[in-house]
Amino acid sequence: MERLILFDIDGTLTRTQNGYIPFNRAILDTFGVAGDIRSVFPDGKTDPRILQEIFVKAEAAISVSGEPLGRFSMNLARAYTAALQDGTTTVGALGGVPELLERLSARGGFAQGVVTGNFAATALIKLQAAGLAYRLNFGAYASDSSHRPDLPAIAKQRWEKSAGRLIGAKRCVIVGDTPKDLEAARANGMKCVLVGTGRYPVEDLRYSSPDACVADLMDTAEITDLLLQI
Repeated sequence: MERLILFDIDGTLTRTQNGYIPFNRAILDTFGVAGDIRSVFPDGKTDPRILQEIFVKAEAAISVSGEPLGRFSMNLARAYTAALQDGTTTVGALGGVPELLERLSARGGFAQGVVTGNFAATALIKLQAAGLAYRLNFGAYASDSSHRPDLPAIAKQRWEKSAGRLIGAKRCVIVGDTPKDLEAARANGMKCVLVGTGRYPVEDLRYSSPDACVADLMDTAEITDLLLQI
């Protein structure tokens, strides 16, 4: 029976080095004030929510919505492209990820997409930089909603529209690296696998009681079996 696998990007599929550089550049270019993503705990949050936390911590009365948020998204994509081109920022696939995506595709019965707190444009830039975009060409993004639990249903609906058929929520699996990925899955009646490749250690992730928890995605045969069984 078919399974829809929805991957988080940062900390699950990819690792970004010096990602604060383009993010902070985009804050300055958009809002005319200095802000630092390193001042907050961004893991598992959407970019608009991260911006809000940065401004609250800096005691800056700046609205994060509407046209300014759209400009920030464009400036962030521009800043990421420039930082990747000059090498100040790098994005790479985590161990086992390219092989897992290939294995799932070759096996059949799996559809693969993303559910991420990144804006759509930034998500594509990161996936392209990591060499993963060709396997992950749909999903849901911060461009769709700043409230992360909204995103799994959006990704599911997009896949259903593209595939021309429905899929039950229990056949959908979110793979992420934070408890917020689990919260989003539970809010939509979906399964969840948490991976200890981000900031949270495996022991903490297990405490959240996901459907499964693994240290990494290196053993592609084991992960494939797991995604079939949960």
